[in-house]
Amino acid sequence: MTYSIFLRPVLVIACISFVSSRALPQECMVAKEPLKGIYTGDCKNGKADGKGKAVGTDTYEGEFKAGLPDGQGTYTWSNGNSYTGKFVKGLKEGKGVLNYKRTNASDSMIDGYWKKDGYIGRYEHPYIVHYTSRNVTEVEVQLKKTDGYKQVTFYVTNTSGGAATMQGQMQKMTVDDIQLTRGSYGRTEANSDHAKKTETILHDVLFPARMKVTIGSEQVEIEFNEEGNYLVNVSINL
Repeated sequence: MTYSIFLRPVLVIACISFVSSRALPQECMVAKEPLKGIYTGDCKNGKADGKGKAVGTDTYEGEFKAGLPDGQGTYTWSNGNSYTGKFVKGLKEGKGVLNYKRTNASDSMIDGYWKKDGYIGRYEHPYIVHYTSRNVTEVEVQLKKTDGYKQVTFYVTNTSGGAATMQGQMQKMTVDDIQLTRGSYGRTEANSDHAKKTETILHDVLFPARMKVTIGSEQVEIEFNEEGNYLVNVSINL
């Protein structure tokens, strides 16, 4: 009887101590300087990690990792501008929307993709090669945005084209047909004066454009998402 009376206060003190430690606020660091101030949310190893909200000179609400915005969230700057989208290690990365607050005018919005905090355009990839037939060994695409042209130039090189034989030169392969499922173009221009390749230019292209290009018995299907001047090098093993 005496033993149980002695034990009871010890258990009460232990319970109070346990509850008190759980009730204490957890110190949780936010690594981005403008967000340092008040943080509420998930914590891991003393750093904001999981879902939370940080309020400093700027505000961020969303997913954190190791003290930094990482994942989906909304970052609001002190001037009222905001970005909603994906973050990686505190930087804008992936798809998102940036809203600019403007005085005496409606707000401005930029919607698209970001890489290492910089805007790269409305699309993650300016072009996509959807299909190449068996003997197409390479499709290399370059995009020039600064020269003002809205065109696509196809350069076709085949392994035997232009090679000398007893009967003369082997025939070089050319673009024979173009079928568009999206977009349009004004006119075409062909040039076969190059030593080992042929050239076909589509002028006045309306982007975005998706097209199936037939070269002899080979095909390439490619989509151009952004406006510009594209140079497409197609290599064929024939």
